[in-house]
Amino acid sequence: MKKSPLAVLIAGLFFFSCTKSQEEFYPENRIIDISVRGLIAADSLQFKLGDRIVKPNEEAPGLYFTGNVSADLVSNGATTFAVFNGKNERLLEKKIDGTEMKNFVKFFYDGTAIIDKLPPLPAITPGNVGVLLTFPDRKYSKVAAKDILAEITLTKRGQPTIKKTFPLKEDGTVFIDLNVPAVYSYIGFRLLNAAKPSEGYAGTNISSNFTLNSPKADKGYVMLAREYTDAAGTFYGVEGIELTQYF
Repeated sequence: MKKSPLAVLIAGLFFFSCTKSQEEFYPENRIIDISVRGLIAADSLQFKLGDRIVKPNEEAPGLYFTGNVSADLVSNGATTFAVFNGKNERLLEKKIDGTEMKNFVKFFYDGTAIIDKLPPLPAITPGNVGVLLTFPDRKYSKVAAKDILAEITLTKRGQPTIKKTFPLKEDGTVFIDLNVPAVYSYIGFRLLNAAKPSEGYAGTNISSNFTLNSPKADKGYVMLAREYTDAAGTFYGVEGIELTQYF
């Protein structure tokens, strides 16, 4: 069946208008996916995409995220993703230029500082487990890093107990490159007083123990130690958070 000249003209105009519309939209305004994943261990955070506040739930009035965060955002072109605390202080800003269609923002927030990337890990001896222990902020105990020992313990019923100690460097870090036989299911950590290793780093009444569960050979971990308080604001002890799982 032969098409009339008018039908061909209309189809051509329609194709031209669609093509022109696409040219106006792409690539200057590419649809960009932004995946936000993280953990807010304390307090709450507000996110902004460009000038728009991102709500945890579009159907609810709240403007702040808490706990585990999993948000999939879309931007019509290049934009900026920013994170603010409850005082409207900007803690993080990511420029998203649109060169990548899929973008990822990962973070950990302890209520004071935000971490959006892990420090580089030293090489691990083949077959060993590598743990970068970092204890950057001791705002309650005020103990200097040089006065702290990190003790690691491997225990299991029917197996020998393995203990080793490692001094923290001045920046509050120590890299532990350790052979962990598969029979041991966790690594126990305790932060000790370097001058009196029989005591915890902040005294006998302060908890300083934490664990890394299911360590895998040839894998590196970043363990963040952080001091915390009870509900009344009294310094209670230190906890360990394995950061690698969030990045």
